[in-house]
Amino acid sequence: MATNGLRSCCFLVALTAVSFAASTAHGTAAARNGACGGALRVPILMYHRINVVTKHTPAISRRLTVAPAVFARQLAWLDRNGYRTITQGQLLAAIGCRGALPPKPIVLTFDDGYADVFFRASTLIAHHGMHAIAYVITGRISAGDPSFLTWPLLTALERRGIEIGSHTVSHRDLTTLSDRELRTELLESRRVLERRLGHPIRWLAYPFGAYDARVVASARRAGYRLAVTTRGGDLQDVHRPLELERLRVLDSTGVKGLAAMLAAA
Repeated sequence: MATNGLRSCCFLVALTAVSFAASTAHGTAAARNGACGGALRVPILMYHRINVVTKHTPAISRRLTVAPAVFARQLAWLDRNGYRTITQGQLLAAIGCRGALPPKPIVLTFDDGYADVFFRASTLIAHHGMHAIAYVITGRISAGDPSFLTWPLLTALERRGIEIGSHTVSHRDLTTLSDRELRTELLESRRVLERRLGHPIRWLAYPFGAYDARVVASARRAGYRLAVTTRGGDLQDVHRPLELERLRVLDSTGVKGLAAMLAAA
C-alpha cells in the first residue's frame, strides 16, 4: 500500500511538473508576442516620401519628404538599437496569437506610392536586411505623374522585398462616400493589385487616416486583414486589427526625434 501511495505521489508530482512546464511555455510565448493579453506593442512608422526637397517639390508634400541621408541614419539607428522590422504576415500571426515576434519589433510603412520609395528607400532598406510595406493609390500608378510608381516599378519594388498594400483607388476620404463608392474604392483597388501582382492583397491604409465603424466593417467585408490609421501610438489592439496605430515621421523628425518618439510611445 505504501509503495502504491509513493507511486501515486510521484505521478502527481511529475504531472504537475509537466503541466507547469507547458503553462510556462505558453505564458512565455504569450508574453513574447504580447497578443494573447489583448494588446500588442509594435511601433508602426508612417513615411511618405524619401527624397531631396527642391523648389519643384509640391508644398503639400514637403513636410512628408524625408531626406535620403536622414532616412539612412534613421535605419542605421534602428538597426544599432536592436529594432527588428517585421512583415504584415508576422504581425497578423502575432495579433491572432499564432506566432511570436522578435524583441523590439517595428513596422516600416510608406503611403501613397511615390516612385522614390523604389529609387531611394528600397535600396537603403535592403542594405539593412529590413522589411517594409508600401500602400499604393492604384489610380495614380502609371497615370502619367512621374512622382508616382508605374506598374513595372511596383513589380520591381515587390521583388526587392517591399510588401504592397492598398491605399484605395483615388485617395478619397472614405467616411464621406456612399456605401457603393466605399465598396468600389476598397474592392477595385484590391482586385487590380491582385490581378497585376498575382497574389492576395490583405493590407490597407485609410486615406487621410479617416475611418469609422462603417468603413471598418466594409474593409473587413472587402477581405482586408490588417489596416493602418494615422492615430498616434504603438499599442495595437488585437481585437481591432483594422484600426492599427502609427507614428508619423516627417522631414523635421530626424534621428533624435525618432528616438524620442519611440521612447515615448
